[in-house]
Order: sequence, then structure tokens, then C-alpha cells
Amino acid sequence: MTEGKPIRLMIRFSIPMLISNVLQLLFTVVDSAVVGRMLGVNAFASIGITASPNWLIMSFIIGMSQGFCTLIAQRFGAKDMEGLRRAFVTSAYLAAAISIVIGLTGVLTTRPLIILLLTPPDLVDGAVIYLGFLFGGLPLTFAYNLLSVTLFALGDSKTPLRAMIVATILNIAFDFAFVIPFGIAGVALAFLLAQASAAVYCYFALRKTRLLQGGGYKLDRAYVMPLLRLAAPLGFRNAVIEAGGLLVQRYVNAYGTEFVAAIAAAKRLYSLIMIAGGSIEASIATFVAQNFGAQKFDRVKRGVSDGMRLALISAFVIMVITMPFGRFIISLLIDGDPEQISAILDYGSKQLLMMTLFLPILHMLFLYRAALQGISNTFIPMLSGFVELGWRIVSVLLLTQIWDVWGIYFSDSLGWVPAAALLSISYYFVLKRKVTIQY
Repeated sequence: MTEGKPIRLMIRFSIPMLISNVLQLLFTVVDSAVVGRMLGVNAFASIGITASPNWLIMSFIIGMSQGFCTLIAQRFGAKDMEGLRRAFVTSAYLAAAISIVIGLTGVLTTRPLIILLLTPPDLVDGAVIYLGFLFGGLPLTFAYNLLSVTLFALGDSKTPLRAMIVATILNIAFDFAFVIPFGIAGVALAFLLAQASAAVYCYFALRKTRLLQGGGYKLDRAYVMPLLRLAAPLGFRNAVIEAGGLLVQRYVNAYGTEFVAAIAAAKRLYSLIMIAGGSIEASIATFVAQNFGAQKFDRVKRGVSDGMRLALISAFVIMVITMPFGRFIISLLIDGDPEQISAILDYGSKQLLMMTLFLPILHMLFLYRAALQGISNTFIPMLSGFVELGWRIVSVLLLTQIWDVWGIYFSDSLGWVPAAALLSISYYFVLKRKVTIQY
């Protein structure tokens, strides 16, 4: 990405990644639809309850992978192939150790955590089973994330797309094969097997590159701290943001099964519609990191400017498509008693509408967070996570006292506004300072 028109490069890079992310999120949407239609509302709600604790861990892993990817992309932009190889191998060791420790801890604490969230008693067992399987398979999930972001850092967004196509097909097939004999456990097992297949595909693709050639596979201690300095703040930031989700989930659970199912359905769909912003974020992070590593600072500025236009256009297009059809799409995920389904659709469509209205702001948050990461600043993105967490807590604790459920509907989006403002202002100051130091 160090040569050519930035916006053309980012679009070319983003489209395969966008499709890949759609397919990855299709995993969870298909899981939800299979459970909601074949096992019923209670099973659907049980899985919905696991979204916040699962995403707390998953977002930590994604943040760590992005941090590792930043150094890998910078070494690639600087054409330092030996440093690139050492950074990747050391990242793999760190990922394995982190995922095993977190996975074991998660398995041992799943039931107390689910109970702490004030989960309705009839949903506890299903939630524990599903979340326990996901925690147990955490090394597989981390492996796929690390391998895919490494390919993205090398400018290859097509291989992860092909891997995800294969994995999505397998996931759907496994869902239907396992859900009847194994219930909720079968859905979790299908997801993990599909993730494993994607990881294997990406690994063999990396073996064909120069990345794994010309050296051993020993951990390089000199790269441990540089990697952790980039990755730990991002992982911690994501975990802090999702910690607010646990508090929100606790309040959601207190409103009963229908409300739990509604919020779960809305957030499943919202995860699907915000992937355009996520793809642009990854594209900006890779573009900025490579050009910053190559010391092409004018291209960094131009890339962020082009990325802003791309982010805003994509946000408004998604809003136009999503807002009129949100209620109908949610109805495709669940089946059951008409009165119960009607309540779920009412709650879910309101939650989806509130989050969709703030989509342009979220895309700006993604853009400037990625740009800061690309120029090796992870402190401010981490700080933005605390800002977002603070506003989510305020929304849940105070607004629910005034507006009841509307405090929950606004809990995510209100946190994006100050976080996006902090990131956008900070980016320009940080970049100017770094350019001045270089010269």
C-alpha cells in the first residue's frame, strides 16, 4: 500500500475483507436463526445472554491481534523481512499462551459469571453450555484472528475471504448436523470447527509466502515487549469497552426473556451492518502502518482523508437500507408464540434504530482509532475505551431511572460521541508531533 492512489488501494483491500467479515458474522447470525427457529425463544435468549461476556474476551483477542498486526505491517512497509518473520513467530507464541490462560479461566468461571448477570433461571444452563464451549475453543479463535490479520498486514485480503467462504459453508452444514442431537452445544461446536478450518486455510497460505522461510521458529525475546506495548493497550481497550456491555446485559436480563431475546437479535444484526466500518478500520490501519513504516507521511495524511469520505458514504448507505427493514429482518431470526414474537420485534426494532442513527459517528471512531494505531499510538485509543465505558455506565445507571428501557437503547451509541471526538482531535496532534520528530 505504499504505492498508488490511496482510496483505490483501500477500496480494493476493503472489499474482500468486507465480504470476509460478512461471512464471519454470518456464523453468529446463522447460529442464532437455527437456534431461534429450531430450539425456540428460550434457547435463543440463552445464547443472547452470552454475547457480552463472549465479546469481552473476543474483543480483547481482536485488539491484541490488531496490535501484533501493526508491528508486522510496519516491518513489511520498511521491507525488513527478517524483522517481519520474528515479529510474526513471537506473536504466535504470545497468542497461544494468552488464549490458553484466558480460555481455562473462562471455563472455570462461566457459571458464576452467568448467575452474576441476573440471568433468568430457565436460561442459565443453556448460556453456561454455549459460553463454556466458546471459552474452551479460544485458542482456535485466536489462531484464526492472528493468521488473518497477518495476511491483511501483508496486503492480502483475498485469502482470508476464501478461508471464510469455506468456513461459512462448513458452519451452516455443522449447525444443521449437530443442533438436533446436541442442542445448544452443537451450535457452539459447529462454530469452533468452522473457525479451525479457516485458521488451517490461512496457515497454509502463509507457508507459501516468505514470512515463514529462512529461519527457525523460536520465540525472539527482543520482540516480546514491542509487540505487547502495541497489543496490550488495544486488547485492554476493547475489554474495557465490553465491560460496560456486561453491566448493560445485567440490566437487560432484569427485563425478562422477551427483552433479552430482542436486544440479542438487534445486536446480532447491528454487528452485521457495522462490518463496513470495521473493514475500513482494518484497511486504514494497514495503509497507515505500512506508509508510516516507509516514512511516507504525506500518503498517511491523504489516506486518512480518503478513508473519511469512504467511511461516511458507507455509513449513510447502510442507514438507508437498514432503517426501513430492521423489524422484518429481526423476524427472520425467531419463531414462536405470536404475542411473544410481537413483543420481541417491538423491543428489538427500537434498539436497532437507535444504534443505526449513530452509525456515522461510529465510523469516525473506527477511522481515527485505526489511524492512531497505525502510527504506533495505542494510549489514546485505550483512553477512548475508558471514555466509552464511562458514558455507557452513565446511560444505564441514570437514564434508565428517567427513561426506563430507553436508557438501555442509548447505552452503546452515547459512548461513541465523546470517544470519536477524543480520537479525531488527538490524531492530528499526534501525527504532527511524530512527523516533526522524524524530520
